[in-house]
Amino acid sequence: MSEGKQAWSPGRIIILVVVLFALFAVSTLAFVQYLLTRETAPTARKPAQTGMGPTYSLDSFNVNLADQDSRHFLKTTITLELGTPGVAKELEKRQAQVRDIIISILREKTAEELKDGNATVQKLKDEIKSRLNNVLSSGQVTAVYFTEFIVQ
Repeated sequence: MSEGKQAWSPGRIIILVVVLFALFAVSTLAFVQYLLTRETAPTARKPAQTGMGPTYSLDSFNVNLADQDSRHFLKTTITLELGTPGVAKELEKRQAQVRDIIISILREKTAEELKDGNATVQKLKDEIKSRLNNVLSSGQVTAVYFTEFIVQ
C-alpha cells in the first residue's frame, strides 16, 4: 500500500474526530464560562437615572412620637423633589399647611415603627408625598428625601 492510504486509516480518522470534538467542547465551555462570569460580575456603570427635578427644602421638624409608655421624639429635615419649578411657589404659599400635614403624619408614628428599617421609612415618604399631592393644585411632589432622621 502507498503511504497516503495509511495516513487516513479508519483508526486515525476516529482519533482525529475525537480530538476535534474535544477541542470544540473545551472551547464551547470556555466561551460559556466567559459569558456567565461577564454577566454576573459587578459593573462599574451606574444605571441610567432621570435627572433630579427642582427641590424645595423644609425647615427641621422636631416632633413627639406616638409612644404611650415612654417619651420619644423625631428630629428630621425633609427636602421635596418637585415635578415643576412652579410647585415651589405654591408650597411657599401653603408652608403652614405643608408643615402641619407633615407634623400630623410624623406624630402618628412610634419609635419602634421608625426603627423597623428602610421599608417603613419608604412608606413614610410615600405617605407624605401622597398627602401633600392631595392639597396641591398646580403640579406635584415627585419624591421625598430625608436629609436628617434621628429617633430618640
